[in-house]
Amino acid sequence: MKYELVIFDCDGTLVDTETLTNGLIALMLREIGLDISEDEAIELFRGKGFSTITDYIDQHIEDKLEFNFEQSFRQRSQVLFEAKLKAMDCVESFINKLNVPICIASNGPQIKMKTTLKVTGLDKYFNTENTFSAYDINKFKPEPELFLYACEKMNGTASKTLVIEDTMVGAIAARAAGMDVFIYAPDTEEHPQYKNENYQVFTTYCNFDVK
Repeated sequence: MKYELVIFDCDGTLVDTETLTNGLIALMLREIGLDISEDEAIELFRGKGFSTITDYIDQHIEDKLEFNFEQSFRQRSQVLFEAKLKAMDCVESFINKLNVPICIASNGPQIKMKTTLKVTGLDKYFNTENTFSAYDINKFKPEPELFLYACEKMNGTASKTLVIEDTMVGAIAARAAGMDVFIYAPDTEEHPQYKNENYQVFTTYCNFDVK
C-alpha cells in the first residue's frame, strides 16, 4: 500500500448519519416555520459546520428563537442515533484490511462522534487519540487545516495520506491539503458531479480496496 495514513470523515462515511441528521434538521426547521424538505436540507447542509444551519435560520426568521436550536438538535439527534444509527455496510471489514494508522477528521463535534462511534461499535477503532474535530481548532472543511492537523497529530505526511470522504466540501479540503481522496458515494446520482471534478468514487466498502 502506497499510503502511510488513512483519514476518514465520520458522518456519511463511517456511520450512516446523513439521512437521519438532515431529516431531523428539516423537521426542526419546519417546527419553527421554515418550509424545507429533507432533500433540501441535505443539499444545503450536508458535510458543513452547524453554523451554516444557524446562519440559515438567522437569514429566514426575523425573531430570535426562544430556545437554543443547536442544543436541542444535539439532544434529539442523540436519541435518534441510539435508536436507529448503523455503520456503513462492510466498513469494518475494510478497516480491518488496512495495515496503516487510521484516524477521523470531521466537521462534527467530539461529543457527537463519541455517541455515533459507540452506538455503531466503531469505537474499537477510534478514540480520543485518533479522532479529530473541526471544533478542536475552529477550522472547518472546505478549509484544509483540519486534515493537516490530523495528519500532524498522527505523525503522517500529507503526500502519503489518503482521505475517504462523502462530500464535495471534504474532498475540496483534502485536495487543498495535498492529499489523495476517494469519495464514498453509494447514491449513484452523485457520481457525475464528482467525476466532472476528476475525483475517484466508490459505491461500497464491500469490494473496495486501496493499493
